[in-house]
Amino acid sequence: MAGTVAADVWIVGRGESYAELRMLGDELGGRGLRAEVVDWDGLTPSCEPPGALRADGGFQVPRLAVIGSMVFTRQPAAGLADLQAALGLLEDGGARLVNPAASLAAYRNKLRQTAALAAAGLPVPPTRAARSVAQVSACVAEWGDVVVKPSYGHASVDVLRLRPGVHGGEVPGGLGRRSGILVWHLLDRHGVLCVQRFVTNPGRDLRLVVLGGRVAACYYHVSTAPDGDTHHPLYPFRWERAERKPEIEELALRAVAVLGFDVASLDLLEGPDGPVVVEVNPSVSAWASVERTEYDRTPDGITRAYADLLCERLAERA
Repeated sequence: MAGTVAADVWIVGRGESYAELRMLGDELGGRGLRAEVVDWDGLTPSCEPPGALRADGGFQVPRLAVIGSMVFTRQPAAGLADLQAALGLLEDGGARLVNPAASLAAYRNKLRQTAALAAAGLPVPPTRAARSVAQVSACVAEWGDVVVKPSYGHASVDVLRLRPGVHGGEVPGGLGRRSGILVWHLLDRHGVLCVQRFVTNPGRDLRLVVLGGRVAACYYHVSTAPDGDTHHPLYPFRWERAERKPEIEELALRAVAVLGFDVASLDLLEGPDGPVVVEVNPSVSAWASVERTEYDRTPDGITRAYADLLCERLAERA
């Protein structure tokens, strides 16, 4: 039995969600749609019928649900599988998720994501999973310069760049003692790490926002750190305008399509052999600081472009 449709669109956040989600709800409301910003923590998954219960006990399923980034990034790792199941119950009840539950379940994991992109012929860094310090050390010994990060991660939390240790490594050319200690604690916290060969670059990341098969924003994150590290907490990056390159935009659109996402933000690096897709983040939740600037590629602003996409998805269901 399908759930009762209580709204056209849920914009699902968590706790103090980004103001942009409310902006999106207001834009949809101005188009005559019933749109509501919903706190994920106020919902209880329902199995029979599939859907969700609100805090007052009412059973509801929206026609479409936008899944904001905090739904995942504020989720303890131990409950990740249950979160995916709860999103699947919304789909089972008749909601169209943005992004779809199957794509989120498969490709929020950076290891599977990279494998899927590589299988489709897209340029990605050499990447391996590591479950021990020795496995990370072996990657360092082979590649010389690596980036280690959680397979589920965000905001550069627990991202390390590592090179061979000067002394004390158990693997010749591998990690030194201190690096090994840092990696052990990351493994203790995350269980599995994603290890990628470092891509030599000009000290900047290329960021793109994709909404429904269109590039909505494109700009550089430029490092201000002496060593060019774009993740250094003491040296915040600055933004710079990126010239429009059709090959870059085509690469970004292909990556998003391969993973089955409706919306995404991408990190690319300009490597010695051309652009490389580092990761594709399956959400677009914070864009106010980019909207209607020189970095915005939309005709009328990212909020309106996002709302246009959601209206398209609703029309497809109709």
